Amino acid sequence: MVTKRLGALPVAAEFLRRLDVAGIVDALCPPDPRADLTHGQVIEVLVANRLTAPAPLFRVGDWARDWAVEEVFG
Repeated sequence: MVTKRLGALPVAAEFLRRLDVAGIVDALCPPDPRADLTHGQVIEVLVANRLTAPAPLFRVGDWARDWAVEEVFG
């Protein structure tokens, strides 16, 4: 059994999708076809990080593993 924090991630994800943050960023910075994530997806997750865990952007990968980031953002 894996336990992950959910917190306000669904709310943040919904607002970021409504604002089309990823779409706007990706339109301005076209994604690299070799990359796993687009620039817009990374920006959305970084914004969600700041909203749910207001701390310096350090070890964001650890935060993403502890929180349900993959489940919420895909």
